[in-house]
This record gives sequence, C-alpha cells and structure tokens, in this order.
Amino acid sequence: MRLSAYSSFHKVIQRTRLLYEATIHSYHVFYESGRETLRDPAARELKIEFKLGQEIVKRPLKVVTYHARDVYPELLRSTLLIRLVAAYEAFLVEAVEEVSRRSSKPFMTDSRVDFSQEQLITIDSEEGVFPYIVERTLRRLTSGGLRETRKFYLKGMGFDLVDATASFDAIEEVHDRRHLFVHRSGYTDREYEKKYPESGISGGVMLSVPESYLAGAIIMLDSSALHIKRNLESLFPSPSIRQYVGGDLTFPADPHHLQYISFRPHSEQGRSGFSDLSLDIGKGKSLRSIAAWVSDDGNEIRLLVGGTDTDMKALRLHLRDAVKKGYIGSVKSFKVKR
Repeated sequence: MRLSAYSSFHKVIQRTRLLYEATIHSYHVFYESGRETLRDPAARELKIEFKLGQEIVKRPLKVVTYHARDVYPELLRSTLLIRLVAAYEAFLVEAVEEVSRRSSKPFMTDSRVDFSQEQLITIDSEEGVFPYIVERTLRRLTSGGLRETRKFYLKGMGFDLVDATASFDAIEEVHDRRHLFVHRSGYTDREYEKKYPESGISGGVMLSVPESYLAGAIIMLDSSALHIKRNLESLFPSPSIRQYVGGDLTFPADPHHLQYISFRPHSEQGRSGFSDLSLDIGKGKSLRSIAAWVSDDGNEIRLLVGGTDTDMKALRLHLRDAVKKGYIGSVKSFKVKR
C-alpha cells in the first residue's frame, strides 16, 4: 500500500503550482489591461471596485495596475513559500504517524521516559503505552523543527531527508527563509546572516522570493518527499490483507468443541486444503463442514472450527502429519468458551 501522506503532500504541490501559474497570468492580463486604460489621461483618477465579504472597496486603478507587475507577484510567492514549507513539515510528521501503524521499530530506542505510577496506570487503561509514545514523538517532531525531525529519520528510519545527490542545507535554507517571513515579515536577522554568509546579506534586509527560487523550492521539497516515500514503503511495507473464506458451520447453542487454530504454511502443500476448506477429514466430510471461517494473509492461516470429538481428532491428525512433513510450522490453538 502506498504512503498516503505523500499523496496528500504531492497534491498540495500540484495545486500550489497551478495557483501560482493562474494567478501570475491574471496579474499579467490585469497589468496589460490597466496600462492600456491608463493611457487615456482622463482615466488616471479612475478607481476599481473590489468585494471582500459584504464590503465593497474602491482602489485606485493606477496603484493596482502597477503593483500587479511586481508587488503582488512577490507577495504571492512569499505567501506560497510559507504554505509549501508548512505542507512539507506536515508530511514529515504524517509519514511517521503512518509508519507507526505498520511497525513499532522506529520507536524502539534507548530513550528513557519517566512516568509516575498514576500516569502509567492511566496510559495503560486509556490508550496503551505504544500509542502514547507515538503521540509524544509526533508532538516532539511538530515543535522541534526541521533538525529534530531529521535526527529522528536518521536514527529511527535509517536514512536522511534527502538522497545522496541532494543537499539538506538547501532545504534548511528554504525552511529558514519561510521562518523569517512568518516571524519577521521577511527581514533577515543576525542568525540567518551568520548561517548563510555566502548570500552577502547583512543589516536586516528584506528577503525576496524570485520565481526561480520558488520553482526550485517546489522541485526540491517534492524530490525530498518522494525520496522519503520510496524508502518508507520499502522499509515498512503495509501489512498483507487477510482474505477470509466462510465455512458451513453454524454455531449450536452448546457445541462439543469450538477451537481457534493458527499456523504458518511453509509451502503450497501446507496451504492446500486449508485455505479453501477443501481438506477431507473422513466420513464424507470436508474441513468446510466444521469451519466457521478461515483466513489467510499469505503468511499465516487462521481457522475457527467446531465439531464432535471425532471431527476434531481427524483434524488434529492432519495438522500433526503436516508438521512432521515440514509443510507447516507449529500449530497454535485454544478452546473458545462461549
């Protein structure tokens, strides 16, 4: 099963790009149209009406026209950059959550967690320890920033956020630039200037987001997400889908025996007769006649069977013989009490 977190992120990428292309086109059309209108001296004081909610606002046509050439596109790109990085951060955390439903391995670390007895009992009774650890990890990643998330992927997943041909520093710069637009309206601080001296920026200037920068960020973030997706799908494949076959058994009020049985087939011979309930158990009966259901996920066969002493003895003999011949692994079973 594919990683759904990537599908959601990739959709954001596609929609953001289309939004940019369509909006920039509309800015260009508006600019050309407005400039043509403004060639008439009588139109210099014209105002254009915009509607926001229930309010209608009149704006000078001249201001809106010339801002559509450079001011609005720049503001649009910085806004979309914020949205893109937020979606990327969400993808990184959602991918971890999705992996937790497939495997506990990334969370099996030597990190220590302190609980009071009251907390431990509450966690155990309300949700369980593993879901709590997962939720705690997700909160840490959400608040810890990109470097904290990278550490988790390197240690827990065993790979970096980018492949060997890409640069994590480039993604981090995009992340840091987004941070400045969110918290400092795009103006640099000493930390950014010291971290990226090659930019030549100093004195708290306002950063720009050229079209080439936005396009590069889109490609870079999508490539990183695709790299993560492929690694996670390879390392943590989704569980096999268990297929069920119903038998003919209807439960009597007081069956002689009702048993749950499971085993791992080592070959198709070990699966034959069990997965389709066609096994002959003697006296004209098949396994289907004493089975409520059988399920097979490709790794393990599970059965719920019920019948007389003779029926169950015949089934046990078949299972014992299959184990001796190496067709199946050890059989696990227990009686079901009703």
